[in-house]
Amino acid sequence: MAEIIAIASQKGGVGKTTTSVNLGASFATLGYKTLLVDVDPQGSVATSFGYGRYDIRAGVLEIFTKGTPAKDCIHPTEIELFHFIPSNVWSDEIDKRSLMGAAMETKLKEALDSVRDLYDFIIIDCPPSLGNLTYNALIAADSLIVPIQCEYYALKALGRFLKMTRTLKNELNPRLRYRGFLLTMVDMRNNLAKRVINKVRYTLQGLVFETMIPRNIRLAEVPYYGKPAILIDKNSKGAQSYLNLAREILAQDNSVGDKEDDDNQEASDKSESVAA
Repeated sequence: MAEIIAIASQKGGVGKTTTSVNLGASFATLGYKTLLVDVDPQGSVATSFGYGRYDIRAGVLEIFTKGTPAKDCIHPTEIELFHFIPSNVWSDEIDKRSLMGAAMETKLKEALDSVRDLYDFIIIDCPPSLGNLTYNALIAADSLIVPIQCEYYALKALGRFLKMTRTLKNELNPRLRYRGFLLTMVDMRNNLAKRVINKVRYTLQGLVFETMIPRNIRLAEVPYYGKPAILIDKNSKGAQSYLNLAREILAQDNSVGDKEDDDNQEASDKSESVAA
């Protein structure tokens, strides 16, 4: 049965879609059947696989508004073990965005439960907000990865997000746990990046992945070429960093879940100091 991992942050531009696409591709390359679900109305996941508006049969919109089974919304990618469900809402369809946002908070969980047995991992790419679509994703998820861009402003919203996650876990999804916090867009030539890394690692302690994602042109080229970085240049630093992240997740000990309550409490208690 698949582990459902939400990639979430209320801050935009921190690498959620980049992480969702390239981590999923890495899992699949390592032999794990993976499904990527895009609940961000920006719909960037489809572009990352070379799909246009008229290439999509059905997607998250139909799941949320028509009750279409998840299995009928699955699309293939160039990687055999990697599939995705697109967010087929376009910029001119404000009414459809509103319909998705009004869906029941358990709608996505119900849909994904029907395909969990078909995959090893299901990854959810969340919108940059704390709205209903993100709540749907976190209620459906077993675990959570939070990308943190190595810049000061990316830290400002982290405390609020951590507190929201703790409240949601206590009230709606007690099984939710952190897989980890992921440092993204890292440029070690930048002294500010080094300070941010030190602050995040000190504050969140063992919840931060050892793997860091560098700024890398191959990652930026994913939507241009319509394929994950591993298919553009498997030896690039970007592709290799996500392969290393996948391996780190696979190697995580089961004790992570046992210590999660204490770690989440500590992270939330310290969250205000992250952006201080």
